[in-house]
Amino acid sequence: MATEGLQEKESLAVLKTEAESLKGKLEEERAKLHDVELHQVAERVEALGQFVMKTRRTLKGHGNKVLCMDWCKDKRRVVSSSQDGKVIVWDAFTTNKVSCSRTSFPNKIGNSLKGLLDRGRREGKHTLFCLSYFFLQKFY
Repeated sequence: MATEGLQEKESLAVLKTEAESLKGKLEEERAKLHDVELHQVAERVEALGQFVMKTRRTLKGHGNKVLCMDWCKDKRRVVSSSQDGKVIVWDAFTTNKVSCSRTSFPNKIGNSLKGLLDRGRREGKHTLFCLSYFFLQKFY
C-alpha cells in the first residue's frame, strides 16, 4: 500500500513537470509569433482623412424603427422591414415605394438571386415572397 501511494506521487510529479515543460514550449512559440504589441502597430498607421458621408436619398414610410434592409439583385430596389410590421420595396433612385406588405413583426429579411424575399420572424417561421418588378406577392 505504501508503494502505491509513492507511485501515485511520483506519477503526479512526472505529470506536473511535463505540464510545466509544455507550458514553457507554448510560451516560446507565442514569443516567436508575438513580435510587436498592438499599440505599437497602431502608432505607425497613418490616419485616414476625414471621412464625409452624404445623404443621397431619404426613404420615408416606416412608422417605427427599421430593423433591416437589403438590396435587390437589380441593384436598383431596396427591401426594408421595420417594427411596425411593414416590408417595403423601394425604388432607390426615385425613393418611391414599389410595394408594401404588412406582416406580423418581421425580424430579418434577405434576398436571393432568383428574386425571392425571405422574411424571418421571432417564432422561427419563414415566409417566401416573389419579388417581381412591381409587386410583392406571397409565394409560400
